[in-house]
Amino acid sequence: MRFLLITLIVFQVMAFSALTEDATSRSIERALPYLEEEGNWWIEKKKCTSCHHSTFLIWAKDLALEAGYEVDEVSLKKQRQFVRDFFLSPIPPDPKKPEEIPDPDAVRGDRNVEGVSQLLLSASAAFVPEETKASLLDIVRSNQGQDGNWKPGGQLPMQDRPKEETQWVSNQWMLAALSADENGPKAPTGPPGKAKANEWYAMNVVLKGSPESIQALLSRQNEDGGWSWIDGEKSSPTGTGQALFALARANEVKKNSGRVERARNYLLTSQTEEGYWETLSTKDRAESTRVSNFWGTAWAVIGLLESEKISQ
Repeated sequence: MRFLLITLIVFQVMAFSALTEDATSRSIERALPYLEEEGNWWIEKKKCTSCHHSTFLIWAKDLALEAGYEVDEVSLKKQRQFVRDFFLSPIPPDPKKPEEIPDPDAVRGDRNVEGVSQLLLSASAAFVPEETKASLLDIVRSNQGQDGNWKPGGQLPMQDRPKEETQWVSNQWMLAALSADENGPKAPTGPPGKAKANEWYAMNVVLKGSPESIQALLSRQNEDGGWSWIDGEKSSPTGTGQALFALARANEVKKNSGRVERARNYLLTSQTEEGYWETLSTKDRAESTRVSNFWGTAWAVIGLLESEKISQ
């Protein structure tokens, strides 16, 4: 009887795992066309890499390609090239401010160092030529200020969270990109336990991977399995995707399989039929926008695929 009971439990776990895998596959397959359409719209309309679009587009697609999903590789190759070329292209004069002449040595990546760092940490980094990678790392290194901080780029300073946390998180992304250098730079990243935004806790796990940092992140998981973007709010695809990414990079997925499954289930059950995840804007927490929905969807896909890769 005991043997039969154990066997039944094993089969139930296997069946649940198979159902979860099928649900994940369907979720990714619904999300990829949305990311492709919105990502191409941004590139063609805005003609830039941003803190919320282009790097995350190729990161999500490269993870999907690696996992065996159907991905337009011709389009992906062009998108990778666009992101790299944009970061390394000179800053053009601003026709609205003709009196401001850009530094002739400055490149567009100098204004979005977070994006450069995220590219270097993403699955897409495997497709960056070594010479280009060295140039991107130079962008990160050269933009650290004398006070140890990196200037948050783009619209990040306008996010609805404490300004000091935006600074700490920006520093965390740069330090993570440079972490292979044991003698690399130091930077302020804030005192433990003082941050309100979940991204700080996720990046603290990526940087340190210590039991204390992992427990601090896990303790913030909500009852529905997800993580909030910032304290006091409901679960978010952005906060949850970032948490799963961090746990995967710290090799904590298998150790915390129950928590990870709950997080993945939150994402699988909160996706819209159109393939995206509705995500509140980081600037106006009362509404979602086309930009915030894309960013949240990209993070949801990255979280699902990063954690799936480690759990296999």
